Amino acid sequence: MRKEISKASEIIETTEFFFIAGNLSLDFINTQIIENGAPKDLLADFADFAAWTAAADLLEKSKAEKLIADWSGRTEASAVFAQALNFRKVLREMFADLAGGKAVGKAAIAAINHKIQNQSGAVEIRQTENGFEKLFRADFREPHQLLAPIAESAADFLCYGNPTYLRKCESRDCILYFYDTTKNHSRRWCSMAGCGNRAKAAAFYQRQQKNLKNKDKN
Repeated sequence: MRKEISKASEIIETTEFFFIAGNLSLDFINTQIIENGAPKDLLADFADFAAWTAAADLLEKSKAEKLIADWSGRTEASAVFAQALNFRKVLREMFADLAGGKAVGKAAIAAINHKIQNQSGAVEIRQTENGFEKLFRADFREPHQLLAPIAESAADFLCYGNPTYLRKCESRDCILYFYDTTKNHSRRWCSMAGCGNRAKAAAFYQRQQKNLKNKDKN
């Protein structure tokens, strides 16, 4: 078991994901990216999915390691991973429709409700500086239950979000989505460090080339 835990820890430590969307369900669909002009899936197997849940703070690192060690290679884990990919596809299509001004399909709503109903846990109260607050403590005894908070995030977006602030990165070589919470809602890129800087560099190069052509004419 120690060897399995060590391997699981390595997977979690070395796998990188994008958390730029401002919404968990959007971050989940952003596990599909474009790299060097080609599609790339950051979730290759169940271990990657478990690593993503740890990176998203759905699970403590130690629990994610144990989940990978206990479940990887099992038929049940493969089934859960297939469910995760299918649910991601449903969410991607739903958000693409919303970004395009289309209505949410009944199939997407049914899928979200089904995943939420798989949630298990208990409600507890916690004392705070201002009194008390009620919390739901999720109990992830089965891997498929990890899809419930993703579904709940999608439900929160539908109930409380503003679809007009849903954006796809403007780069033609990027498929990442985000929820624009900037003050004037003018965010254009998945991140300034990535696509934003590349766009600025491309625009600068084009200006330089234009200036050179104008000098040659003169």
